Amino acid sequence: MSDPIPDNMQALQLSAYDIELEKALQNLQVKQLPVPKPLRRDDVLVKMQAAPCNPSDLLLLQGMYGVTKSLPTIPGWEGTGIVVAHGGGVRARWLMGKRVACARQGNQDGTWSDYFVADAFSCIPLADDIPTEQAASLIVNPFTAVGLFERAISGKHQAAVQTAAAGQVGRMLVSIAANNKFPLINIVRRREQLDLVKSMGGHIVLNSEEENFQEALEKVCSDLGATIAFDAVAGQMTGKLLDAMPNGGEVVVYGALSYEPCQAIDPIEVIFSDKRVSGFYLGNMFRRMGFLKKAQVIRHVKHLVSSEIIETTIARRVPLGEAADAMRDYSQRMSEGKILLMPSLAARGQQ
Repeated sequence: MSDPIPDNMQALQLSAYDIELEKALQNLQVKQLPVPKPLRRDDVLVKMQAAPCNPSDLLLLQGMYGVTKSLPTIPGWEGTGIVVAHGGGVRARWLMGKRVACARQGNQDGTWSDYFVADAFSCIPLADDIPTEQAASLIVNPFTAVGLFERAISGKHQAAVQTAAAGQVGRMLVSIAANNKFPLINIVRRREQLDLVKSMGGHIVLNSEEENFQEALEKVCSDLGATIAFDAVAGQMTGKLLDAMPNGGEVVVYGALSYEPCQAIDPIEVIFSDKRVSGFYLGNMFRRMGFLKKAQVIRHVKHLVSSEIIETTIARRVPLGEAADAMRDYSQRMSEGKILLMPSLAARGQQ
């Protein structure tokens, strides 16, 4: 029999946005709040086991994400836990007692709490072959990597380029491309990341800090016919990618790790070489999918994770009370792995 649902819970609550991350983290504090109730049909209440911090979460704290929430709010885009209550509906009742991966966009409280209200149709039921740590990050990064790769395949591109290849989405794209024998040009920013990406199956890895980077990128794009690039960095990198690709090249921007606008875009290349810059947002991808397509993609992602073709690297596991300090470290060393917020984990000194 499941434990009774308490009246109150612990949650990380954000009181104010601030473009300076340090100040934003100071506005993130553990609060005692009422446990939310799944009042609407198809709502489910999830007792959270783990939730990650993604770059998109940090952007939300800074007020720089494309979606904002009314303050105060509980951040956290995704996580995993057990469904312990529901607001009615066939799927919501079916999910009772099941372990799920869950996520929610829009102006609702997020997953950095003991309990979280999710839409039953956005929850992904999980078998035992997906461990909790991988289940917590099942949605944002894996679906982004699969969505980007499908864009390359459906566009009949012969090869692709990606920035931030040592990051979590980057590593997943390396593995997916290697598994499909698809040529992928990988860009990193530090020398020590070269061997890491190569060890994961990335045969072509370039360091953007080396003096001959642009020349090397142009040559390999020409040799392989790479006409699509996935850019998680933005800033000057967007223009460099566009310049390096053959006629008809497209840069798909899906992140902003540089915290800068896309720059150095040569209008001559856009006008006369039929090149373009577009965007990728996971929320839009899901909204455009039909039911059958979404079910197919979910099965595919679950297979990739359960078979360990892709995985999320976890650098640190922390209780809610230590999350702000851990996020500060994470923002400086993202390529080392994610931090995982685990509400049931005891704080240091209390173990």
